[in-house]
Amino acid sequence: MIRLFKKEDAKRCSEIMLKCIEQFDNYTKENRDFLIKVSQPDSLIKKSKKLLFYVYEENGKILGTGAFDKGEVRTMFIALEYQGKGIGRKILDFLIKLAKFKKYNKVWLGANPEAEGFYKKQGFKRIREENDFNFRTIVMEKEI
Repeated sequence: MIRLFKKEDAKRCSEIMLKCIEQFDNYTKENRDFLIKVSQPDSLIKKSKKLLFYVYEENGKILGTGAFDKGEVRTMFIALEYQGKGIGRKILDFLIKLAKFKKYNKVWLGANPEAEGFYKKQGFKRIREENDFNFRTIVMEKEI
């Protein structure tokens, strides 16, 4: 089930995000330190007040996150042990339906290069590569 993030979810969401960040091997120490900082529970609580932040939950356990803000898909993280089981696709489909409901005709995102293949399979097209603040990001979009 996909539902809105609650304050009580912050610790589990942070754990999921931090474990995923540990797996990123294409970031500098400074990049990784920044991502760790913004993935702390207090940062997630603040983020949830500024955008539509959701969690994917099964049997009372949070397995993934996703957010939406002004046409942008954000904060997509799936617990490592549940990756490849369709959860990311379910969250992404939900966020795309939300975008359609809000009258957007396309959505975009900044993907970690390691996730580009996943988004391509979901119909996203690569627009450009950016290297802001030493972060290599693949900007992708999908017409909906």
